[in-house]
Amino acid sequence: MDSKRIVAGIIIMLLGTFLLLNNMGLIFSWNIYHIVISWQSLLIAIGLVLLADKKGDHKTAGIVLILVGTIFLLPKILPVNMKGIVVPLVLIAVGVVFIIKAATKRTKLNNIYHYGILGKGKKQFTDFEKSTTTNQGGVVHKEYVFSGSKEKWTQGKLNKLSIEAVFSGVELDLSQAELADDIKVAAHIQIKSVFSGVILYVPDDWNIMVQKDGAFGGFSDKRPNRVLKNTSDKLVVMELEAVFGGGEIRCYE
Repeated sequence: MDSKRIVAGIIIMLLGTFLLLNNMGLIFSWNIYHIVISWQSLLIAIGLVLLADKKGDHKTAGIVLILVGTIFLLPKILPVNMKGIVVPLVLIAVGVVFIIKAATKRTKLNNIYHYGILGKGKKQFTDFEKSTTTNQGGVVHKEYVFSGSKEKWTQGKLNKLSIEAVFSGVELDLSQAELADDIKVAAHIQIKSVFSGVILYVPDDWNIMVQKDGAFGGFSDKRPNRVLKNTSDKLVVMELEAVFGGGEIRCYE
């Protein structure tokens, strides 16, 4: 009996049931919808499937994914300060990984990337790759999970943009993006990078206010000095969070 397929089937069945209830109007909380349909829940689901695998390496990867997904799902469920819990929980997760490795006498730490290793050393990641874009109420939300993406902004005038990258490499060209006409104070861009690298190309006439946060990672502003001194009225607030990841802000010369 393939327990991994059984767990995957149960998760898919539960997801289908949830979507059916939501489409019938029986899910009354928009917050619950965004908890279930999120990259955090996807990581937990993948972790559960891997945890059901008989291979020890896959179990370790499954536990890590569940821990990472849970860490970043907590702020959506409980009124907790993300900054105050990330570092302790990440340290706990790292400790758990070390204990599991010691108990199973495994030495390779890159199993989380190799959960799809095939018989002849080939790697297969396509089953869990995810890259989605949604536009709701003027807020464009882009999610990248175990994926690589290089794209240009095609969502019209920019007002609010949210990017969440998990184990991904993302390059987004905003150099031709125009700010929305109805912005009262400033456009807002929020980036969360978890074990990922995010590169943004921005117009050189944007006046960007950067707010950084995170643990074991960071973002760097690679724009030239002439651009950094820009004081135009095209104000953009960029909120950057990185956990074992980061990124860069660039503009074309």
